[in-house]
This record gives sequence, structure tokens and C-alpha cells, in this order.
Amino acid sequence: MYPISDLTAFCRKTTGDVPPKLVGASTTVVGSKMYLYGGRLVSERKMVSDIYVFDLENFRWERIAQSPEDDIPQARYFHSADTWRNHLIIFGGMAIKPQSDNPEDLCVLNDVRLFDLNTRHWLPAAPISADSSLLPNARYAHLSSVTADRLFIIGGQDLANVWLDDVYIFDLISKTWIQRRDYPRHCGTYRSVAVTSDQRVRLPQDELRGAQSSARLGQPGTRFNIDKKAPAAPNATQSDALIHLPYSAAPTDDFPCDIFLFSNYNFTDVQRELEVFTPLSDGDFTVSDRSGAMTGTSFPPGLRFPTGAILGTFFIVAGTYLSQTYQSFSIWALDLINMTWSRIDPGSALASGSWFRSCLWASANKFVVFGNRHGNLVEDYNRRLLSWDHVTCIDLEAFGIYQPPPLVLDIPMQELGLAALEEGLMADFEIICDDGRRIKVSRKLLEDRWPWFKEQRKIFLQAATRALEALPVVSSHMGPPEVPSANRQEQRPDPRLTARSFNLSEPYPITLAFMQYFYSMSLITPLQHAPAVLSQLLLLSSTYQLNHLQSLVKHAMHRALSYATSVGIYGVSTLCSCRSLQIR
Repeated sequence: MYPISDLTAFCRKTTGDVPPKLVGASTTVVGSKMYLYGGRLVSERKMVSDIYVFDLENFRWERIAQSPEDDIPQARYFHSADTWRNHLIIFGGMAIKPQSDNPEDLCVLNDVRLFDLNTRHWLPAAPISADSSLLPNARYAHLSSVTADRLFIIGGQDLANVWLDDVYIFDLISKTWIQRRDYPRHCGTYRSVAVTSDQRVRLPQDELRGAQSSARLGQPGTRFNIDKKAPAAPNATQSDALIHLPYSAAPTDDFPCDIFLFSNYNFTDVQRELEVFTPLSDGDFTVSDRSGAMTGTSFPPGLRFPTGAILGTFFIVAGTYLSQTYQSFSIWALDLINMTWSRIDPGSALASGSWFRSCLWASANKFVVFGNRHGNLVEDYNRRLLSWDHVTCIDLEAFGIYQPPPLVLDIPMQELGLAALEEGLMADFEIICDDGRRIKVSRKLLEDRWPWFKEQRKIFLQAATRALEALPVVSSHMGPPEVPSANRQEQRPDPRLTARSFNLSEPYPITLAFMQYFYSMSLITPLQHAPAVLSQLLLLSSTYQLNHLQSLVKHAMHRALSYATSVGIYGVSTLCSCRSLQIR
């Protein structure tokens, strides 16, 4: 039988200016591009300050030409690289001492350098902080992450390979170091990874319950301002019955993007630690230990030089697993809601070859692994060698790991929109169901939110105008009738559309759920979440090319997927070419 896991991943040979084999280079994803910086050449034992960009859509490398007029940073490896406001942020690393020709004459660095991805120029080096106590020790093989406009530098080692057990914070707005704190753990790239996301997943059902609990305790609710005492329409869906799915949003002071620091060590008897750094609005941060909360029927093995990412409500970690009998590149996911580990099976794509560096392509819900499909994993690991000749793309959505869609309207506006539909406010148009029942709606609202409907209305009005112009006019000076041009092809309006109605030809529950979507730009009613209704909404989203509706329906179907619903979801996802959902 053909393994289903082989449908989730594929391998391609990269093209263009393929980088040479490197040691200690950094990789950073921005949108659909991945930027590779620095490293040490394997062939010459020479360090470089080159930048390559890899297009994740066409698998092509490009070497970026750096202006000789720029203050190009000192070549380095085992540095850190992050992204912030379309800049690369490079910190620290190990380098060859300036003016030295000896590749073994090394030093470590503690500079912060920014590369503008728009202009492709290096910004001048940041001035050294006046408070020397806040200036971090030079280091390499450290961890870093950016959240709340702050760069966190965690751990690493100095030139003598002594662990540096501290955390430093660099304010990216003021370009100054603002805090140092002891951190009594050995953290470095060999066994640890620190990751964050630029999107926060909000859980509105939990937030609403928290706001209601605060109200019962006499505390002000800060999350949602919904008047529960307002009178409802006779047929209105009660707020307590509404279903609010998790959604993606930009971070706020109340809901920042946390940094997740995962470590594994003692590889013969693996110990795993997970700590969460939460930035505070005053510039400080808290640390919470979640190590004891992790569960699962199986856990990640000891992963060397792990890489990681946050996608949706999942923490992903990947790295090289080496034992006396088995070697592989292993990928695991931790569900941050129930704290359960599961393995990501890429099928045969990574079964052979040398694979070491991975990254997340968040906008496509894909995990990308670089290497050489013909290489030897153990030999290349022993040399810390990174190859860029091949890339494997893994579809994470097929495992239920994806970024939830964002809100178009905030939750109070969703509920107001639903109330407007149920009360028939500003209704001047009718949608006719297949049984003849009619739903009163606002034509202007449908035109604003349903592109197909707006275009059909335009065609309808043009046809009506032409029909009026074609009516005979009684005049003594009337000339010969206009003969339509044979080359002029006029669009005909959809025959289901009239001046005051549209015959959707769908059952009443489906039609109502469809209109509820347009009024709330969400799926929030129990009707919309009924399995049969979700299936029809997916078909309608495909028929009318409503990408936002399709993303919401897929999100709801992923959450509703069970043995009972799987047959129906498989069928409709196949019809609508929703491949990731179909595979899952």
C-alpha cells in the first residue's frame, strides 16, 4: 500500500545561486523568502558575511549583492539571526580576529547588526550602551528571539566555552540594551531552541468565560464589551449559544507573543524542559516552567542542534537524532492547549540523505528542511555541515497544524451583524430558497461582501439599461434602428437574479447559514457548525470563490474531524480540492 505519510511531503532540487556547504550559518524566514547569512566555508575554513535569499515558492536561490559602501559586519558563524519589521537582526557569534590570517585565531562578538530587506543595505552599527553592566558578554551558539519590539539573547558560550547563564534584552526601538537577568540553565544551540511567532492565537470561548467569571466576582471584564442585558429579537440566536473559534491576531499588551524555550539533554536518558518567557508592557518579563505539563504516548528523542517554530497552537521542534542503531532527522509537535506531543511523519522524503536545517513557512503552513538527499547524515553531522542542494516541504495542515484565520469583524460586531439579519434591519432584497421560503437581506451589504453577487448585479443593471434603450421611441426624426455589432459579446445576467431577489436554489438551513456568514463574516451559530451545513458551505465557498469563507470552514472542519464526521469531510474536501484537509 502507498503510505499516506508520503502524501504530506515532497523533495525538490534547489536552483539558482545555490550556497556552498557551510558550518554555523543562520536561516530566517520572512514571508515566502528565507534568508541565509554567514557561516564558515567547509572547503576553505574561511568565514563569510554573505547573504542568500531562497524563494520558498519556486525553490530558487539568489545571492544578494552587498554594497561595498555599507558597513558590512565581520564574517562569523554560530551567531543568531531574527526578523523584525522587515529587517534581519544579527547578534554575536564567533569570528576570526581582525587583521589575522590564521583561521584558528578566533574571537567572539557581541554586536547587534540590522540588514534592511527593502533596501538591501546594512544599517550602521548601533552605538555601545553607556551602561556597561547591560552590555552582554561576547558569545556564540546562543539562543535569540524577538517579541514586543525586544531582542532576547539567552545563554550561549564564551571563547573558552564557558556557559553564560543569563538573559539580555535589547530594545529595537531605542537601539539600547535595557535589561540583564541571571538564568540558571545552560542554554545553547547544541541542545536548545527559543522560538516565538508574530501572530497570537486567541481563544475567545475561554476569554468570554473569564470575562463572565470576573463579572460574577464583581471585577471589570476587559476582553469583550457585549451587553448581555440588551433585549433580543424574537428569533435571535442567544449569545450563550454562539460558537467562537480560535483566531489569529496581532499581539497586544494583554495578549503578547510568548517565547518558548525548549531544551533536551542527557541524550542516553533524555531530559526535556519547556519554559515560557512572557514579555510585560513595562519592559520586564516573566518565566513559567511548563516542563511537567508535557504529556503524550511518546516523546521526542534527544535532538541535536534543534530548530523550532510556533504555528497556530503548536510548538514544533526538529533536529538530528543519533543512536548506535538508528539515525534520522526527526520532527515533533507539542499541542500547547493540551500539552500533548505527537510525531510528524514526513514519509520517505527524509528517510535517506543528510538533513539538518529546517524552518517554518508560516503563511503556507509548511515546514521546510534543507540538506542533500544523497549525503551521509552521520558524516555530515560530525562535521556540522549544512547543505542547501535539496529542500523537503512538509504539509503541516495535513496533521491539523495550521495558523487559524484572523477575524474580519471583532466579536461584538459579529453578534451585531447576526442580530441585524435576524431583525431584518435595512432589508431591501430577498434570497429565495429551494422550497420558496425567503430571507430578507440588505442588498448593499451583500454587494460589499460577496464579489460574485456585486458583479452579477452590475451585469443585471447593464442589461436592464440596454433593454430600456432598445425600446422604440415615437419621433418624427427617428432614424434607422441600431443593428447590434456581431463582434460585441454582451454578458448576460444570471437568470436567478431579479431586481429585488436572488434564487439561490439551496435548502433553507444552508441559505440561512450562508447569509449569517455575510452578516457576521464568521461561523458563529450552531446551525453553521452542523456537519451537513459545513459541507455545503465549503461547496458554496468553492463555487463563488470566497477564500475567507473557505478558510473558516476548513478551520471548523479540522476541529470537528472525528471518525463520525470523517467520511463527509473527506468527500467534500476532495470535491473542493482542499488537499491538506482531505489527507488528514
